[in-house]
Amino acid sequence: MAKDKHNANIKKEWTISVLDSDNYGEIERICKALGSQIRLNLIKQLTYKPMTVVELAKLNKVTNSTILFHLDLLTAADVVESRYLPGIKGKAQVFFTNFNKIAFSRVADEKDRTMFFRQEIPVGDYIDVKGANFGFATSTQSYLFTDSEAYSQPRREALLLWTPCGKVTYAVDNKFCLGGNTVEEIGFSMEICSETSFYRNDWKSDITFAINGMDIATYTSPGDFGGIRGRLNPDWWANENSQYGTLVNVTVTSTGTAINNTAVSKVNLRDLRLDKDNRLTLTVYNKQGSKHLGGFNIFGRGFGNHEQDIVFTAKYTAAQTENKQKTLIT
Repeated sequence: MAKDKHNANIKKEWTISVLDSDNYGEIERICKALGSQIRLNLIKQLTYKPMTVVELAKLNKVTNSTILFHLDLLTAADVVESRYLPGIKGKAQVFFTNFNKIAFSRVADEKDRTMFFRQEIPVGDYIDVKGANFGFATSTQSYLFTDSEAYSQPRREALLLWTPCGKVTYAVDNKFCLGGNTVEEIGFSMEICSETSFYRNDWKSDITFAINGMDIATYTSPGDFGGIRGRLNPDWWANENSQYGTLVNVTVTSTGTAINNTAVSKVNLRDLRLDKDNRLTLTVYNKQGSKHLGGFNIFGRGFGNHEQDIVFTAKYTAAQTENKQKTLIT
């Protein structure tokens, strides 16, 4: 009988996530291997000393074929291994355990804890407006109002909002940054352009975006676009009006802020204090003192060229829960 030098081999320690479907086949094999009193006895016996089939059969008072059946299941689960080693009567097949710990985890691997949040915000679903003049259009008609009248109109049906000098704020659910989650990136996109009477393709506007009251970036719109109909505009919308915008994507990470993948400011996620309240605010406005105070149009689903409302997104790593791991066998 060979000495138990195999126990000196490096043995595995498994922590298997039950949240990862790629692991289900392995989990099934392990559970099947451990689901028998005799197989648990074999694991215990082989932990202390590698043995042959004959030795195990004698120790457990069963036939060789019975031991082979159970060893096949343990081997299939990669819980037990065997090698042919020199013995008194030539080479003998010796079995031994090859692990130090097997554990199941209720938490996925780090890559599997990456989560994504998305919220679509209709252009009329604002929580605050400031400025002398606003307008919006639904699928059937347009409305003009002052900020004091902003909530008396059918604003939730709005598909296009415009102002030559105003400020509009939207609310965003911030559940993605609560509970110990780690936010890696936030972003939003909207179809937007400048605003003046009718349209002027060279009417520039410096449009500032703010999160939680902090300015993060300013986008200079080249003009209030017209002359070519927006592909989504309803038939009743006049040709001499603003027709479409540019789809602007703003992202904020731990290193700064970018517009359409071009870095524009050093404002980062930490600066924004995302979890300070039970919601985030997203504000669009012309900042006083800017070179181009040219207003803005925000195109929602059903106007312009892009079939979307304001879209807010976040990428984050979900927090690990307590009592994540239970060791099954060591």
